[in-house]
Amino acid sequence: MKARLILVLCLIAGLIVGGFFLLDKKEAAGKNLLEGQPTAYIEGDESKVSFKLDGRIEELLVDEGDVVKKGQVIGVLQNDELKAKVSQAEAAVSVADGQINEAKAAQSTAVAKTEQGNAAVNVTAETAAKKVAQAEAALKAAEANLEALQNGARPEEIKQAESQMKAAEEIQKVAKDNLERLQTLLEHGLASQADVDKANTTYQEAKGKYEVAKQQYEIAVQGPREEEIKAAKAQVDQAKAAHELAVASQDEVLVRQGEVKAAEAGIKQAAGAVSTAQSGKSQAEAALAEANVYLSYTQLIAPTDGVIKTKAAEVGELVSAGFPVFTLEQAEERYSKFYFPETEISNIQVGDWVQIEVIATGKKLKAKVVSISPAADFAVQKATQNMDDTDIRSFSVKVKYENIPNDVKTGMTVKWLKLLGEHNGN
Repeated sequence: MKARLILVLCLIAGLIVGGFFLLDKKEAAGKNLLEGQPTAYIEGDESKVSFKLDGRIEELLVDEGDVVKKGQVIGVLQNDELKAKVSQAEAAVSVADGQINEAKAAQSTAVAKTEQGNAAVNVTAETAAKKVAQAEAALKAAEANLEALQNGARPEEIKQAESQMKAAEEIQKVAKDNLERLQTLLEHGLASQADVDKANTTYQEAKGKYEVAKQQYEIAVQGPREEEIKAAKAQVDQAKAAHELAVASQDEVLVRQGEVKAAEAGIKQAAGAVSTAQSGKSQAEAALAEANVYLSYTQLIAPTDGVIKTKAAEVGELVSAGFPVFTLEQAEERYSKFYFPETEISNIQVGDWVQIEVIATGKKLKAKVVSISPAADFAVQKATQNMDDTDIRSFSVKVKYENIPNDVKTGMTVKWLKLLGEHNGN
């Protein structure tokens, strides 16, 4: 009897100790195993892919379920008209280039003509001025010579010519006497032949000067002959003609200067043509760029990596700009949103890693808490009539998956199993 009592007391004590142990273990695990294990489904961001232009679909290069890469062409609109506009714009640019080259060539030609004209005018103007001055001097000399011949020699000029003639005659006489004396001495052997030859040369020079002086005296006394006056008049006429020609050449310089000014105006005109042609090219290039942009709009480009989820149009259909031809599920990140009551949300922190189970396959996934809603979403428990009873509201917790397997599809249901902590994602 006494042994039975002791056994009962031991059992009771063991149950009490075990209860405390289980309670302590449950409290310790409560931070990881929450009271509820909410479910959610796998989601992924979606993009509606549409053309930027109205048009008829010519090609659709992908279908539902196809994997696409960012920048991949996945559809094409009919674009013959836009291609023609691009060709026209390219031709307009080529024409503008030709016009620019022509205008620049004309500008270069005008510049060259102006430079050559300036150089020629500068040289011609200087030469013409010199010729006019020379012609004026020659005309004045000819007119002075004619006037002198027509007026005859003045008395003082006649007297001067007579004096010069007498002086030359006296020099001739002295030279002759010296020559005769030396010839006599040579006959007696008292002088050399060289002395005689030198005296003879001196005599001949003196004789020639005397003849010239004598003729000048006679001309001064008699006056000019008629033929000399005629020759002088001819020289005056010739000088006048030369002077008129020189003045005419100077007038021609003025004409050439006008031509240079016209060439300079041509430079400005050519520069204006170049500017106009360049402006035309800029307009043509802008039209070409615009045509190329619109042509590019006929291609449907995948905005990101992902999987084609839905296709809403077929080849040959007429679609409007902005119509969602494809729905693209982005492949970069997939996530789930779980909802927890406010009584449990304090145990979850952004950055915690979580173990998730795919209900359909039983696979375990790792996910990271990336956000917790800052405000409650809805009530998961309404207050009753009991005293001190209140609503219990829920908060959304968003997790993103790491290395999700290919056989886990968007839309599959998943269950929150437990928290792994902040550093258990590896």
